[in-house]
Amino acid sequence: EISLENDDVLYLFTDGYIDQFGGDESLKFSSKKFQQQLLNNVSKSANEQLLSLQETHLQWKNNEQQVDDILVVGMHYEIHE
Repeated sequence: EISLENDDVLYLFTDGYIDQFGGDESLKFSSKKFQQQLLNNVSKSANEQLLSLQETHLQWKNNEQQVDDILVVGMHYEIHE
């Protein structure tokens, strides 16, 4: 059970984005970078968040092969009275 409040945002994701190799030193993207990516985009529309995640992923992996499946689901909880 999860307690949510109005305007909370919940993200569910696989480890594929975090585990992607890339960058200047061919390192994993990391959970810290991924968390910052989500926080930087949380106030944007769903489509803008999607585009930002896609662009960042492509820039990060550059010429590296994608190593895993990637799934990111975001949900915005809003109370309507």
